[in-house]
Amino acid sequence: MNNKTDISENIEKCRQRLTRLCIHLCRNHDDAADLFQDTCLRAVKYYESYDENQEFDKWIFRICVNTYKSGLRRIYRLKPVLFGSEEEHDEFFRLIPDDDNTVLHEEYSELLKSVRNLPEKYRTVVVLRYFSDLSEKETAKILGIPAGTVKSRLNTAKKLIRKEMEQDE
Repeated sequence: MNNKTDISENIEKCRQRLTRLCIHLCRNHDDAADLFQDTCLRAVKYYESYDENQEFDKWIFRICVNTYKSGLRRIYRLKPVLFGSEEEHDEFFRLIPDDDNTVLHEEYSELLKSVRNLPEKYRTVVVLRYFSDLSEKETAKILGIPAGTVKSRLNTAKKLIRKEMEQDE
């Protein structure tokens, strides 16, 4: 069995969904491309430990989310204090244009904006559950949290989205 061929085929089968997950997690194409590449490198590195009884896309999605979280922790540890407050920091990064050219109707732009503005722990469950079409149970497994926590975070995320969209009207 040629592992490199097997993993290449598996990655190719889920490339589009993995790319969308990366884009939704990172909010811009450059970071998403880096995350995609890092995820694939880790998948190749740990492919020997992949259990073939498990669905490959769920396995690589878990690697992707963990890679994303690791990157966030690294950024926060290395982040120099350049802003007067956390609000200034958040506002600065919100103003960076998002090159997300995925074909989505204008009618969803406000919803997507609200999802992008969610705190990371809520945004991650929304992206996995609704943008990557995973069940609550699968989302919980990928994130390593109880299914009840996923339900709770989804519920909170929906309330936050609803609140933001009502304020915009």
